[in-house]
Amino acid sequence: MVIHPTKLTMYLIAVVSMLAVMAACAGSDGDHDESIAASTTLLASSDAEAAATLSDSVAQSPQPLLLLNQQLVEGYSEKDLDPRNINAMFWAVFSGIPENVIVYPSENYYYFKMFTGGQQFWGNIRLPAGERDEGLLAFGYFEFNNVPPAPGTRFSRFKTFNLDDGLSLEKVDRFTYQVTYRGRTVTFNLHQLDQRPPELFTLGEDEVFIQRTFDESGYQFFLLFNERSNYFFWVLNEEENVPDILDSKADDLVVGRRSSFAFWIDKAHGDRKILAAISQINVSRNNYFDGPFDQLADNYAEEVEIAKYMQLANPGLKGRIDRFGYFNDTDRPLRVSLSNYYRTTSTEGLNAFVSRIRTSDDPYRFISRRGAP
Repeated sequence: MVIHPTKLTMYLIAVVSMLAVMAACAGSDGDHDESIAASTTLLASSDAEAAATLSDSVAQSPQPLLLLNQQLVEGYSEKDLDPRNINAMFWAVFSGIPENVIVYPSENYYYFKMFTGGQQFWGNIRLPAGERDEGLLAFGYFEFNNVPPAPGTRFSRFKTFNLDDGLSLEKVDRFTYQVTYRGRTVTFNLHQLDQRPPELFTLGEDEVFIQRTFDESGYQFFLLFNERSNYFFWVLNEEENVPDILDSKADDLVVGRRSSFAFWIDKAHGDRKILAAISQINVSRNNYFDGPFDQLADNYAEEVEIAKYMQLANPGLKGRIDRFGYFNDTDRPLRVSLSNYYRTTSTEGLNAFVSRIRTSDDPYRFISRRGAP
């Protein structure tokens, strides 16, 4: 069965809306204290305008969202969209999202999943800090494979759109931008993160608060830095709702049921939960649980001075990175990766790593260096 092109947006919107619900339910800015409505939003196969209206209402009032197998089957049966044509893919996405969207992840990625032609594509529209005010919008996607392909063989496409492509990007204010393409305008609202220090626990000796971040998984984190030994580490932000079930594995270890994020409970500092490990399979799949390294608080780069601390942690970076941590001496856009946690491939490996944390002279540094000396 071939699905009419106007219905293709339905299979895109359902997933975009689901991600918005997941993130918004995380208690983004204190405006979502109301109980989740008992009703379930059902995106049936109606026209795209109705779906966009539903999506807008979901973003305003978070509630459960039901994604139907029927939608996936029909989306996979669509044959008209050529994934090699990045302009056509961009229009399929841009024309299918609501006219007013919220970008929760703190590096300003608006993520989507698309199901078409027997393939599943994951991607994002990004309004990058430092470039969006120059009228530049980034768009990229890759084909998702359940078994991750060999490095460098995954099908992907990327393009930066600007006026030369018929796309205009207008700044309304610091956190609001309007994008117009082919006569359609979408307003992107960048999520605002209060950059105050943590309130539920006291910082340890030699520790400084760097920034609050919002991950695409829906989790929110504190990024901390030890000034004596110059290392970063990540702490779960429990001032906001945690969008997962944390299962206890030991007195000092909990693991996210949905995310596989493993947190070591720091009993010396109010039981704060330090991100100790993530799952290697999530990294290989490049999914939403590959860790918070790729969601720094870019909109606050000047206030938090992230580049200064990156250079303290690695003096070899001095003069080589910009204020966001991007290298200025490479042809490709490469960034300093703050992957200061272990990657585990098994429960046994995780347990062994946590056992070593318990006996470490500096457990925070041990985690930050992933067990390396």
